[in-house]
Amino acid sequence: MSARLSSSAELRKSHATRARRIAVAAGVAVGAIVLTAGCKPMAGKPAPDLPTPSTTITIDPVPSTAPTTTAAPTTTSSSTAAPTTTVQPTATGTVSSPKPQPVPQPAPPGGAVAAGTVPQPGQVGFRGDATKLKIVDGPGNAPAGTRWNTGALRFSGNVTLDGVHVKGGIEYNGGGTLTIRNSIIEGNHFSWAPLLGNSGHIDVRDTTITYKDSQWPGPQWGNGAIHGDATVTVIRCDISGTPDGIQNGPGNSTIEQNYIHGMLRAGAYPNNTHNDGIQNYGGANLSIKYNRIDISADGKAYDGTHQNAAVFIMPDGSSPSKNLQVVGNYLAGGGYILRLGSPMSGTIVTGNRFGTTAGGWGEVLLDNGGISQWANNVSASGAQVPQP
Repeated sequence: MSARLSSSAELRKSHATRARRIAVAAGVAVGAIVLTAGCKPMAGKPAPDLPTPSTTITIDPVPSTAPTTTAAPTTTSSSTAAPTTTVQPTATGTVSSPKPQPVPQPAPPGGAVAAGTVPQPGQVGFRGDATKLKIVDGPGNAPAGTRWNTGALRFSGNVTLDGVHVKGGIEYNGGGTLTIRNSIIEGNHFSWAPLLGNSGHIDVRDTTITYKDSQWPGPQWGNGAIHGDATVTVIRCDISGTPDGIQNGPGNSTIEQNYIHGMLRAGAYPNNTHNDGIQNYGGANLSIKYNRIDISADGKAYDGTHQNAAVFIMPDGSSPSKNLQVVGNYLAGGGYILRLGSPMSGTIVTGNRFGTTAGGWGEVLLDNGGISQWANNVSASGAQVPQP
């Protein structure tokens, strides 16, 4: 991003233009890419009609060899063609809805995070014995009813994955629910995101989601670890390694008690990542509560190039933000740490603690009105942050 922080409308226009330019240069249809940081997630790779749902898939943990890791991403990239879309297997089942959490309190060090508190590093994500997870890294061990397609596990319908270590991307299509519990997901360059939800609902809890491949899906990669136009329920997850943490289209999503950190900072202006902890494109009833979101680096909120915002709400006229709740979080990093676009109405911002603004412009930028409740939001120095 440039030294002058653009408005939401300007960002949308520039990001869309940039995405089209990248697509033309690569010879790829614009509707089939999900590339540029900050642009609205498209539907991912087009999916064909799906077969009729038939069975329930539940993967239980079994003893396995210890998982291995790969090299951390670098600031150089290799362009790799997106994998060919195939017909997705299906399954059926049911998933329960999350319950609201109480008012936030300081979280104790170590141990599991208590309800209604901001987690400390190490308190969320997969916290069990990784050697007991079921490894999924190819067609030979892909769960029944799913398909491993060149480094990505693909399916639709209602699916439960419990106690798995997926060494590749997960790509979900359809109108059902993907449920993930107590697992590790390591994305790779064969999928645009470690967890890509093009539609339906993704419910993921107590899971580590990261990216450790030294290659990228494309030369201007800017996606989130969790990405797309599915509604999401993301609770007690550890999310790292991608340009954005969660980049999500619709509202009606719940994001609570997660640790989002270690975003991939790469490239030089103007071809650089624009990091956001959470980036949302409007919709109603988005709940962001009790998360630790830290995209700062080297003691600065903004390094002059990469970080946009810890939370960036970017609605437009066709998808206004309604009844957004940003409550009880620790938010750090960004030119502005919390960035709220318009049109917006019924927004509640209470009980948040902000990190340093060093290198940046401040804690909050509001493009227009729409905040109905603002209280007890505290700066790094302990002062009350005034309502913008």
